[in-house]
Amino acid sequence: MNLAEAYLLLFVLLVVVAAASVFFKSRMSMVTPIIFAACAVVTLVAQMGVRVREIVEGPFAYLDNAMWILCGAMFSCLLYENGTFQYIFQKLAARKRNPVLQLFLLVLFIAIPGMLTGIAAVSVLTTGLIAGKYLLSKGVEKAKAVEVVAVGAVLGVILPPLCMPGMITVIAHGPAGYPGSYEGYFLPCLVAALPALVVYCAISGSRVLGEVEASAGGEEAGSPVCLVPLIVVALLLIGHNFLYFVMPFLGYPIIYTIGFVLAVFLKAKSANPLEAAAGGARAAAVEVALMFAFGAATETLTLVGTMGTVSAHMAILNVSGILQAMVLLALVLAVGTLLGPGVAFVLGAFADYIVVEAMYGNTEMALFAMGLVLTVTMFTSLRGSIVEQAGQALEVAGVDGKDVLKNTWLPVALVVLVAVVYAAARVACKGLMI
Repeated sequence: MNLAEAYLLLFVLLVVVAAASVFFKSRMSMVTPIIFAACAVVTLVAQMGVRVREIVEGPFAYLDNAMWILCGAMFSCLLYENGTFQYIFQKLAARKRNPVLQLFLLVLFIAIPGMLTGIAAVSVLTTGLIAGKYLLSKGVEKAKAVEVVAVGAVLGVILPPLCMPGMITVIAHGPAGYPGSYEGYFLPCLVAALPALVVYCAISGSRVLGEVEASAGGEEAGSPVCLVPLIVVALLLIGHNFLYFVMPFLGYPIIYTIGFVLAVFLKAKSANPLEAAAGGARAAAVEVALMFAFGAATETLTLVGTMGTVSAHMAILNVSGILQAMVLLALVLAVGTLLGPGVAFVLGAFADYIVVEAMYGNTEMALFAMGLVLTVTMFTSLRGSIVEQAGQALEVAGVDGKDVLKNTWLPVALVVLVAVVYAAARVACKGLMI
């Protein structure tokens, strides 16, 4: 394959995804079918027919991670249905605090399901609904309420222990050329998210919560016993990440299953665990499918030779690996913002491979950097962003994502800056991995 053909096939994939995304108004539920269809178009253009095997083979790398996410989503949804999240929120909202501290706790509360799953939708549909409706009831402007929910959801994705976009980039091209596990990224996630969280709350606390009076609203239900499942899961997750040398390796699905079983009995109010589990699976389904779409794009671009040809050409030209990484990070951010998360994830699949080949050895932090940028594009996208999802969940119309970005550009820039540092100083930053 010559270089022109390699770029042509990449161009075809991006154009088909972009055009279909615009046609379907970047609805998240349509992104994955669009990418799978685009992969079939690319193999046809490459005169290989519709290669079903390769298109569906890539997603299989993420089956175990999908289980992590689904189990975390089911546990989070049960905590929502059994009143645990409402109980926590009542304690949070009933006390008057400094607006900066109050916003910090509020955003952290919204982020909890995102931390447990690594995806944004579960936060938006559980803790985000609780907090967002409360803010609206207190007279907070619609745009500000949506902003807080969206910021909490995206920071929940980045906060440890799980980050879906980070998982897919790390596992797609793991160390030594084989798919690796998403382990050891607790501190890298924390370093990426905490400064953005602190800065956002510091600059937005008074603007968002300055006039909100302390009042949880409604009759308090439940007792502190409902917190036990969440506390047990938190302790097991910390042990899993830092005390793995003294405790049995349980894994995320078992940890969340333990929490789920405890939450069935230790609750603030009655809830049907089967309905909660089904609700969690539905909430997570779209973003889990997006993870599979990333795998399909990776496998397809590898099959048709685009990955190898472009990578070889960069090596022949002796282009610096760091330069390639910086350009690709910028391209993914720009394309994702303008054209939506579907195009960003397709381009990210291509960029992920090129970065690995350009930075042979110790590429873990560079791969994670690409995942961070993909996470940011899900927030900054002008089409199909987390901001839009938050507005739809709160049934709030007329909130422009561009206006939200005007008030959140600094924390977004901080996450991108951390991603750049991770990619440029990947060897030094690898010390954060435990």
